[in-house]
Amino acid sequence: MATSDGDLTVELLRKRETDKNASQEVGMGTVAVRWALWLPMCLFVGMYLAFLIVWPMASLEKIRTVLLFSAVGKFGIDGGILILFGAPFLLLTIFAILILEVDSRIAAKKGKARGRARLQEQPMVTESLMGMISVAELLWILFFLALFVWMMANYMVTDFKRAEVEKLEPYESVWGVKLKLTGLRLGFIGIVCLNLLFLPVARGSVLLRAIDIPFEHAAKYHVWLGHFMMAVFTLHGLFYMVAWYFEGHLIERILEWPAHEIANLPGLIALLAGIAMWVTSFGWVRNKYNFELFFYTHQLYIVFVVFMAFHVGDFIFNMCFAGLFLFTFDRFLRFCQSRSNTGILSSKLLPCGTYELVIAKPQGMKYHALSFIFLNVPGISALQWHPFSVSSSPYDGDDRLKVLIKPYGEWTHQLQDEVIAAVKPGPCPFAIKAAVEGPYGHESDYFLHYETLILVAGGIGVSPFVAILRDLLHRYQRGQPNLPSDVTLIWAVQKSEELQLLDLVSASTICPDYNQKLNLHVHAFVTRETQPRTLEQAPETSDSNMPDHFKKSRILSSLTNVEASKQPLSILVGTGSNFWISAGLLASLLGYICASILVARYVVEPHEKRGVGAPEFGTGIPLWAKGFFNFMNMVLGVVVFGGAVFALWSYFGNRGSSAVDDEGSRMLLDSDDDGTTLANESGDRLVHPSNTQFGHRPNLRGNSTLLQHSCFQT
Repeated sequence: MATSDGDLTVELLRKRETDKNASQEVGMGTVAVRWALWLPMCLFVGMYLAFLIVWPMASLEKIRTVLLFSAVGKFGIDGGILILFGAPFLLLTIFAILILEVDSRIAAKKGKARGRARLQEQPMVTESLMGMISVAELLWILFFLALFVWMMANYMVTDFKRAEVEKLEPYESVWGVKLKLTGLRLGFIGIVCLNLLFLPVARGSVLLRAIDIPFEHAAKYHVWLGHFMMAVFTLHGLFYMVAWYFEGHLIERILEWPAHEIANLPGLIALLAGIAMWVTSFGWVRNKYNFELFFYTHQLYIVFVVFMAFHVGDFIFNMCFAGLFLFTFDRFLRFCQSRSNTGILSSKLLPCGTYELVIAKPQGMKYHALSFIFLNVPGISALQWHPFSVSSSPYDGDDRLKVLIKPYGEWTHQLQDEVIAAVKPGPCPFAIKAAVEGPYGHESDYFLHYETLILVAGGIGVSPFVAILRDLLHRYQRGQPNLPSDVTLIWAVQKSEELQLLDLVSASTICPDYNQKLNLHVHAFVTRETQPRTLEQAPETSDSNMPDHFKKSRILSSLTNVEASKQPLSILVGTGSNFWISAGLLASLLGYICASILVARYVVEPHEKRGVGAPEFGTGIPLWAKGFFNFMNMVLGVVVFGGAVFALWSYFGNRGSSAVDDEGSRMLLDSDDDGTTLANESGDRLVHPSNTQFGHRPNLRGNSTLLQHSCFQT
């Protein structure tokens, strides 16, 4: 019997070793596939940049002409321009989806991060008009400016020589022609920028997800490109208008809307809409005066794009097709997700005025501890969407996520009034109608790759760190390996009542022996109080050295809506299923191609006069109408074909991930959900008198003893 047991043990060890080797082989194979996908992506980016670099070179004009006419000959002028300027981004999108799918299948955990930060995380300029700039961002800005100077220098050398020998009209001058040619080249560069402008603001962009740059980090690229693009477009318009003014035809030229040439009037309308967005986007307007003015004015981007299509026509519009198409796809997907009402499972009001909302979500919808959502309450404003960090861990419950909201502005104060009015009646279920977009954020829990975490927060900014602490405690309780072993939270608040926010992390409830597994240090600072108003003196005892202790944590009101579980978040989210995202993208692109073919066959061609083998120039449908048709084909492709895929996604997704059943939702009435129970007086509280200081802020400059103590204390 002993021999049999020994043989069984040996067999189990062999099987375990075989499984381990097989897992390593699969992991290595997956990594090899990932690199095989990354190499073509880098090649596409390099080819596109090389294409922009060589495009204006006069010495390569013959090659450029052959390349352009070969593409036009095979795909037509619209298709040729689309292939040259749009195909690289569309191919990048397809490869990015494949990379995301491969990454989701990598079973092996990544190793710990190195001490040196990556270039995109290494600060280079900390105080500037553009905010903090990393090394990678500075290199990108310098390259972009160098590319602009290179293209303009090549164009101007060639154009100025041509202007000297070109036959001029009686009212024209050489310098006027040079101005118009310079404006023409600036317009081309502006179109190239427009192709890139919308990529960073597609919240579920697979390109951003593949390189793990969340929307809130990528938005600054949109800001920089927007400023640069509008400066270029403004100069584009000014150069033409100055030349027309000295030619004596300013008003006539501005009001021109010819059928088969570039239309100037829609170009002016697009420029004015762009300038309105540009001026109201500066910090002194957006932050100091009226954010709503910036927000509502920015909706003029639709006017800008439509009249840009009127201005340049169909073939030039295809130069910026890829960026607009990917943004339109993401925008329509967000529209579909936000149309359904989302249930608020429960609400808690704290003494500091902060309230926690627990939002129902479908089971299986993935998010990370540093995710965020956009929240809309139609009862307050149908147009305003506000971002909030998720304050819960995915391990808190597969059917919910939580956000902490502190009233600062008008909208959050109105939402607070809605919550108070909803919970005031008492046990009656409340119904706050809300819509949610997201969750969005990093593709991975990157904070798990570090041995030591130093978390610095102010006020309600502790919300994502509440999620991190909850997540770490759950992971330690589950016995996961390679977790951060030392975590320091430095937190500054204005009033001591706000310290109760951290009591939402019931550490000993989530992981009873967390003190033995995790070195967790909290340093709290109350800046506007010199003494603890929420502390009370301990009762008289024989121990005169007994320290002060915090008052018992309390919730002003709390209420649960069991019916809300039947209205979870829509499963249609840009960071959701890679299969459905890729299917929607391909269907939308197919829809655009089909719509373009049908419009060309039954609308454009019947109105064109045919020459010898080709239509005569200046006949048929106006150029501006062709540009509008191209724009509408893109929209119809996304809405009709992509919308059909979204409908199937919603149907099958809701079947596969149901919300909380009736019995489970009733249980919410009787017990609080995990991780939301406030800490009690049993020593569970993370903030207590011994780690709280009053009357000053934390000193983090230089080699602060606070940071040294926090990083190395065991």
